[in-house]
Amino acid sequence: MAKDDCISIDFLERVSDALSEESDRACVILVASWIAHFLRIKLAQEFSKGNSEARHALFSFNGPFATVSAKLNAVFCADWIDSDVYHDLQVIRKLRNTFAHSIDSHTLHEEPFPAMVAKLRVPKRQFHDWGQLSAATTDTGVVFFTGERPDEATDDLDVSKISFRMGASVIIAVLVANLGIHVDADGLAGTVLFELPEHMREISE
Repeated sequence: MAKDDCISIDFLERVSDALSEESDRACVILVASWIAHFLRIKLAQEFSKGNSEARHALFSFNGPFATVSAKLNAVFCADWIDSDVYHDLQVIRKLRNTFAHSIDSHTLHEEPFPAMVAKLRVPKRQFHDWGQLSAATTDTGVVFFTGERPDEATDDLDVSKISFRMGASVIIAVLVANLGIHVDADGLAGTVLFELPEHMREISE
């Protein structure tokens, strides 16, 4: 499913592993929080002059970068992220708003969430058959597949959460690379800057 030339597999695995223990609601909110964190880092780096009071005002309640939507529009219009990343971050922002503000206990397998996740663009750069992953039990365990259902498959399994984890990991990695942010092994601002291989770069106009 994945192409051979993968970026920072350790980084992708760390992001996915961090999400694996979370509920669907927490998983979506955590991904959105990381995105907001990285957007803020980039904007703070670029708007680093003036004085501390002026810089603080940029991110204050009434400031121009107060919301995730404002941060996202700013970095996109500054040409710091590509159009696929912008599209996917908007999808995740909408997912986050639904999961965070609803009194209902939503799960990622409820419609319209699987369709939203399947329409993410950036994961297609790493998984050529993105949105087609299925899973089922067998007599000996579990089989993951795309395309035709294997003969040995018995009961179908829900893969909505693992699909979101896999997709979010790629999106965050590409976001960090787009923004040119140095990250350490735990995904925080730090030491390592990785560069995207050709197949992971922008493919949409």
